[in-house]
Amino acid sequence: MELQSRLRIRLAELGFEGVAASNVVHRLAEVAGLAQDLAGDSLPLFLELSPAHQQALAEVMALLKRDLDEIKDAIQDLEPDLTELLKFLQQKQS
Repeated sequence: MELQSRLRIRLAELGFEGVAASNVVHRLAEVAGLAQDLAGDSLPLFLELSPAHQQALAEVMALLKRDLDEIKDAIQDLEPDLTELLKFLQQKQS
C-alpha cells in the first residue's frame, strides 16, 4: 500500500489525475508486487533445488511460468494507461 500511496502522490505532483492515473497506480504496483514474488520466492527456489529433484524442479518451473504469465498480463493491462501518462509527460515538455 505504501508504494501505491507514493505513486498516487507522484502522479498528482505531475498533474496526472483521473481514471488513467488510478489505473497506473494500481497496475504498476501490481507489476512490482508480482516481480517481487518472482524474485523472492519462485526463482530462489528453482536455483536452490538439487538437479536430482526433477519433479520438484518441473513444479517450480510451472510456478515460474505462471508468475511470468501474470506479470505479462499485468503489463498488458497497464500499457494503455502508461502510454497515456507518457503522452501527458511529453506534452508537458513541449
